[in-house]
Amino acid sequence: MAEIAEERYITPLAKWSRVLEIFIPGYMFGKAWGIANEHTVDLYRAIFPGFLIDMAEGMKGWLIQTDSAPLERLFSTCSGALVGFLVILVLGAFMHFALGDRKYIDSLRFTSITLIPLAVMNGTLSHVTNTLFETLGGGETIETLTKSAVDSPTNQIRMFCVFYMLAIWMLGKRTGVVGKRRWFVLLVGIGFLAAYFYLGLGITPQEAAEVLPKMMAAHGQH
Repeated sequence: MAEIAEERYITPLAKWSRVLEIFIPGYMFGKAWGIANEHTVDLYRAIFPGFLIDMAEGMKGWLIQTDSAPLERLFSTCSGALVGFLVILVLGAFMHFALGDRKYIDSLRFTSITLIPLAVMNGTLSHVTNTLFETLGGGETIETLTKSAVDSPTNQIRMFCVFYMLAIWMLGKRTGVVGKRRWFVLLVGIGFLAAYFYLGLGITPQEAAEVLPKMMAAHGQH
């Protein structure tokens, strides 16, 4: 039985699954940082850490050399995904140190899989941003728009941060992380969230009140 189990883990499909366990969550995690356009990029910088959006925008300027809208959107999401992979590589190093009992590639898999809740959160925040821009011009006041721009992202962020902590705790149990190391990986996750917030995750009423008039003017021209 041991030989059969070992053969199952060395099949090409199993090897591909290990790669995809890193690639798919990483792509989902970072792509939201690259899909801003000239009308919404300021709001993206307010909701997400500004330097991440700037990195993605810089990569877009290098990658996008076409007038095709579908290709432009593909390259935009790819630019954000590249930034996401860089973040995962750094976070994976801290997770690898906390786990301490596996190869770095396996620590990257653990890091990527547990980031799925935050990947969904980033996608949700980008959807909220784009929806907000599309609904401008309907007679809403700045106060109403500011409340909408602040409340919805804040509630989404709180919910998905809880899911992220649960993902780390439960996957740690599932993959054999025991004793104090289970608490270490949880602390790494908490530290990552703290850094994400410190660098600019979330939007304040002041930021919204500053950015929304610019978006309304851009929407009027659009």
